[in-house]
Order: sequence, then C-alpha cells, then structure tokens
Amino acid sequence: MVAERTLGIDSVMPSLLRGGFAEKLKTTEPDHLIRVAEMIREGGIVAFPFNGIYGLFGDIDNVDVVEDIVTAKNRPKDKKLIAVTTPETIDMHSDLARTKYPKEQIANLLKDIYALGVILPASTRAPYHLVIGDGIDRTLLTIWTEYPPLRTMIEHLYILGGRGLVGTSANKSGEATHFNPDSLYLDFGTNVRAVVYDYFDHLSAQRRKSTTIIDLTNNYPRLHREGNVSEEEIREALKRHNFPELKVGRDVIEVRARAS
Repeated sequence: MVAERTLGIDSVMPSLLRGGFAEKLKTTEPDHLIRVAEMIREGGIVAFPFNGIYGLFGDIDNVDVVEDIVTAKNRPKDKKLIAVTTPETIDMHSDLARTKYPKEQIANLLKDIYALGVILPASTRAPYHLVIGDGIDRTLLTIWTEYPPLRTMIEHLYILGGRGLVGTSANKSGEATHFNPDSLYLDFGTNVRAVVYDYFDHLSAQRRKSTTIIDLTNNYPRLHREGNVSEEEIREALKRHNFPELKVGRDVIEVRARAS
C-alpha cells in the first residue's frame, strides 16, 4: 500500500480507467482540441480550462447535456447555466437591441479583459436552460476569456454546426472551483468524456477565482460578482472602451480564492 501512494492515478487504478474514466487531453495538442469539439457535438461533457479555473461544458442546445452537468455537480435544477460564445457571436443568444451598448463595444471589452461574464437581455433564440426571468426581463449570463485553446476549440465547434457552449464551474455544488486538473480528475473523472489539461499554479490567487460578472442590462454597467478580475481592472477596461462608469451596490458577490 505504501508503494501505491507514490503512483499516479493511471497506475493505481488501470482497470477503472479502462472502464469509463475520462480521456486525458492537452491544450497544447491541436488534434486534442478538435477531438474535444467533436465530443461536445456528440453530446459529451468536457472539463475544459478557462484561463485560471476549470469549467464543465457541453453543447449549448443539448438538453440532455444540461441534465448531465446538473447531475455531475449535484447542482439545484432551478439554477440556470451559462453560455460561452466568442465575442464576435455575442448576439447569437442575446438581444443586444435591448441594451444601450452596441455589439462591437461589448465584443471589444470581452476580448480586452482577462476574463469576464456579462449579463445581457436574452433573445428568443436562447435555450431555456440559460434564461432567467420572463418577457422583457429575460436575461442570460455569457462568459469569455481570450484564452487561445478555448478560442480554437469553440471555432472548431462552430465548424461542426454548434452554436456555443453551455456550462458552469467545475466543482461539486457548494465547494470551491477546481483550477488543478489532477484534483478535478478525481472529482469528475467518471462524469465527463475528457479532462483537458493545463496548469495554472503560476497564476496569482486572484486569477484562480471564478469569473467576475457585470450586468449590462441597464444604463450603467453594474458589478454583480467580483472574482478573477478586480473592480479596479473592470473600471479601467470600461473606460478604455467608452462605457459609462461602473456602479457597485452593497449586494456584490465576492469570490474567495481556493488555497490549493
């Protein structure tokens, strides 16, 4: 037993790995990113890095995938999931006509900042599992980070006919989000088709938090959650892209860093 503790998971549990554990893929292998896009279009869930943390992602239009993600996380079924699309396709599920900010302005903000989630009015094309509220108050949350492996993978997904990703943070409900693929594999190795490996230990604790979120449904951007991008960084980015001043209320959610 002492010897087993020095071995990796591949050595300790080879029979289990062959019996349904996730594939281990790499962000540095272009063929692996294509394979991930194929898995997602086939209806699989993939644990994919998001420039500091990990998320669980599937095809945005696949209702069965949504159920699988919710089950894997032990997540309440009434909590909506998030959309991930490239900034250039931000209007695929959002009704930008109901904001005061043009598509190009929002897209440039998303491409410029380290990572960001934005709450936007939901279009009639948005899948139900993304939408919060009813009628003219329908909104959704879409997130992006200009992280090359993510962009490469999602552009392959578009080529295959996909309209984006549905997802959520890679953690069991109520626990901290994973930023290390090895610990993630232990939690989700039997729930996903693949874990795509990248390491973020070199990043600051700030960057290894869940995504900062702002609300763009009103006349002024409003900070909803402060995570991996600070309020100061958000203010500077909004100013660079000619947005109004950021509003910060007392109800802002603050994300704590995970120690390991």
